[in-house]
Amino acid sequence: MRILIATNGYPAKKNPTRQVFVKNIFSELRNLNIETDVVFNQWFRHFRSDLGTGSFVTSAFRVLAMALSYAPWFFYRARKYSVIYSQGSVLPGIFVALSKPFHHAKHAGYAHGSEEEYLLKKGILFKISRFVLNRCDLVATNSRYMQNLLKKEYGCESVIIHPGYNHHVFCYEPGPKNIDIFFTGHAIERKGIGLLMKAISENREFYSAGNVSIHIHFSGGMEQHYHRLAKESGIDTLITFGGRLDEHVLVEHYRRSKIVVLPSVREPLGLVGIEAIACGAFLVASDTGGIKEYVQDGVNGLLFENGNHHDLHKKIVQALECYPSIEARQPEIARTVESFSVSESAKQTAAHFQKLRHE
Repeated sequence: MRILIATNGYPAKKNPTRQVFVKNIFSELRNLNIETDVVFNQWFRHFRSDLGTGSFVTSAFRVLAMALSYAPWFFYRARKYSVIYSQGSVLPGIFVALSKPFHHAKHAGYAHGSEEEYLLKKGILFKISRFVLNRCDLVATNSRYMQNLLKKEYGCESVIIHPGYNHHVFCYEPGPKNIDIFFTGHAIERKGIGLLMKAISENREFYSAGNVSIHIHFSGGMEQHYHRLAKESGIDTLITFGGRLDEHVLVEHYRRSKIVVLPSVREPLGLVGIEAIACGAFLVASDTGGIKEYVQDGVNGLLFENGNHHDLHKKIVQALECYPSIEARQPEIARTVESFSVSESAKQTAAHFQKLRHE
């Protein structure tokens, strides 16, 4: 069996944190001695591109760059592969679907969660996504939540293959905890950064008097907006801000953190939350999407009512007050997400693809 992974973004010097999970599954499939290659949009090698940034012009250049990057693969080289595995139903899914008469490979499409965003408008991206997903030989997705959404809204069946956290990097190690609250993610609306800031702002006396250490790391289209929001609400002095971190630096932040906050208002799975738990951190997360599929309330985290900043603050206070007992259970906490490792993901992928190629 030979697999070609087709993806839009891929970790490179200009974008070291871009879709690292794709690189991880690529490496893990090779560790299983499965012949695997990857093709990606060369645009991302040469230009930094944070989520939520850009314009119509830059988007057009990206699509053109993707077409040029893929052309030699899909119209010639792809003939030698058993399965082409597209990471995204619109891009690169549409390129794989339209070129199938030339390569004849089985098309496995992965729906990571953008499909949930397409539903908000049900415009051209929704129609393209539905077209592609219903022409895939296999659709994979990351959670039961997404599996149900795809069936209800897109009319397609799917299998669950978790994207897989890099267990070679994200694992528990004892050490000092000098960060009380940690957030990392894209600076976009659905990640709930504004919700977290509102919880801090309305309870600034608690965070200030308790000398609570708060670290927020992000990059993306709304980055300046959130810096301005923090300054206007008077909480900029309470927060240490930073950019997105590559996984070898990120793991140290998880290990140094008492609580990791995942306040997303929409979240198909939330790999960040799984990585944090794998390092022994305690998660305070929105009760939404696929998050509840790995957060065991009271065991490895606490769930708060989605969109409710009052409940978010309440759960942060509860976690900080209970932290001594939480710290004693960190090795146990880390083990609760072992089934989400990239090693398990690669095994699931290989099993589904072996079955697919014989159908």
